[in-house]
Order: sequence, then C-alpha cells, then structure tokens
Amino acid sequence: MEMKELNLLGIIALLGAIFLIVGVFLNWITLEGWGDTDSVTGWDIYSDSDDSEIKYTYAPLIALVCGIISLVLMILPTIMNTEKFSQINNILGIVALILAIVAVILCVLFMTQSIEVGGVKFDSLKDFYESVGIDFKWAIGFWLTLIGGIITAVGGLMPIIKNKLL
Repeated sequence: MEMKELNLLGIIALLGAIFLIVGVFLNWITLEGWGDTDSVTGWDIYSDSDDSEIKYTYAPLIALVCGIISLVLMILPTIMNTEKFSQINNILGIVALILAIVAVILCVLFMTQSIEVGGVKFDSLKDFYESVGIDFKWAIGFWLTLIGGIITAVGGLMPIIKNKLL
C-alpha cells in the first residue's frame, strides 16, 4: 500500500471514534460532598436512568453507537483512498460526520440541561448538586466523549476534502 492511498487524516476520525467509545465507559461526573466522593460513568448514566429527573440520559448510548459505527465506516476511507473508491469514501465520511455531530449535540445538551426537582428548577446539573452541598465536576470520560465526537466530525470531512483536492 502506497502512502498516497493511505488517508492519514482519516486516522484522525478513527482516533476520534475510539475516544467516543472509550469515553462512555470512563467517569463522566465526579461528585464530592458529605465526606464522600462518587464517580458516575457514562454507561451508569444511561443504565441507571429509569427514575432519574435528568434528561438526555441516552446520550452515552448514542455516543457509543455513533463511535462504533464511525469506527467501522472510516476504515475504508483511511486505507483505500484511491480515485475508484472516492465516491463511496465520500458517502462513508458524510455518514461518520453526521453521526459524530449527533453525538456532540447530545453531549452538549446533556451538559447544558436544566433540571426540575421537587418543583424547583435549576439551570444546570452543577447548580442542582451544589444547592445540596455537593461539589460537581465534569470528569474525563465526558470530555473524552465530547472531544472524540468533534475529532470524528473533522475526520469524517477528510475523505471529502482529500478527494476534492486530488
């Protein structure tokens, strides 16, 4: 395989997709207070969401699915970016781009959501937890998932950009 056929920029999308997948299983939220520290992974947010007042608890699942699909879709454009594959590579890149944008939007919605508990509305999850004396922090898994979605979106553009420049 020649270096010309290898889309080095497509590797960015593969890396971003891996970040999306791994980030879901790392800590998204760290809560410190009352002499205790608790961390919640993205998967915990999704799987323990039955009785939750929190919205967009499906964001980790969507990020995971988008990451897996993007990972699979970006393999061909990364290793076989020749002229005869340019149209299929463009389509695969667009699909990966759309999936990554969906994952990013849901992560941002999850982060910026307001929450109503007991008739009291809070502007954010952080405001709610801090109102009861708990220090709230967004953890590495959330940031890795968000950044992975952004990187995947940029990488999804690369087959299109590279094929336009050939």
